[in-house]
Amino acid sequence: MVLALAAACSSPSPAPPDTRPLGSVTAAPQECELISASAIKIATGFKDYTAVGTKMDKGRFASCSVAEDLAPEGKLGLVIEVFDPSPNDAEDLKNTKLTTQGKDLPDELGPGFAARRKNAKDQTIAFVYGWTPDYKRLLTINIYRGGPGRDSLADATEFFRQLKPLLLDKPR
Repeated sequence: MVLALAAACSSPSPAPPDTRPLGSVTAAPQECELISASAIKIATGFKDYTAVGTKMDKGRFASCSVAEDLAPEGKLGLVIEVFDPSPNDAEDLKNTKLTTQGKDLPDELGPGFAARRKNAKDQTIAFVYGWTPDYKRLLTINIYRGGPGRDSLADATEFFRQLKPLLLDKPR
């Protein structure tokens, strides 16, 4: 009887680690005309979701926002954005890195950093900021809700690794 009571009162065990690779983050079927539906499901844990994309001039990708539902209280899962021009200068990015205790991206991905921050609802957000060497363009990956057992920071970094050549390195 004591054992049953102790088991009933203990907190649930954390989800087992989910180490499945995201795979190609641009594989079909796609959301926002670029982002793999499978990678979204793995990274966010959402079974059903809504994805909304925006474009810049000349039809260039600007953003993809993924939420469980579009209601104001709906859970946001993933937001990928390209800023051209970047709203942040070198000083802004340096300060953001310092205040979030960001870690530099590996040399082959930089310049940029990866970090976690809390939002107004005390929710932890994993994010990657990467920019062109001249600070003119910025690519951000924010995972607001990671899948159970996922390393959201690793997932955000993997999205960045695969999307950087398409969205940041391409000539205008």
